[in-house]
Amino acid sequence: MKKRQTASVLIIAVILTLSMTTVSAATRTVTIRVEGMHCQNCAASLQKKLKSTEGVQDVRVSFEKKEAWVKFDDQKTTVAKLREVINSTGYKAAEE
Repeated sequence: MKKRQTASVLIIAVILTLSMTTVSAATRTVTIRVEGMHCQNCAASLQKKLKSTEGVQDVRVSFEKKEAWVKFDDQKTTVAKLREVINSTGYKAAEE
């Protein structure tokens, strides 16, 4: 009976480990230079738009630094898509 319980616990541990590895492998972060922001309201507006994009998990937009830091699921969105979102708001995602 103990061997069966030990085997079950080991199998569950392996499955959980593999699941966590898959989830973390899909998460990326990117910092994109943004041109055209004039104030904190611009940054807040852009941040709200990026947060509503599918796959985006976290966003920080800095007017002072002129950049957007985005944490996203790379299986649901791409850096190119994030740049499109920025450009669609009237700001310009600077090419690196």
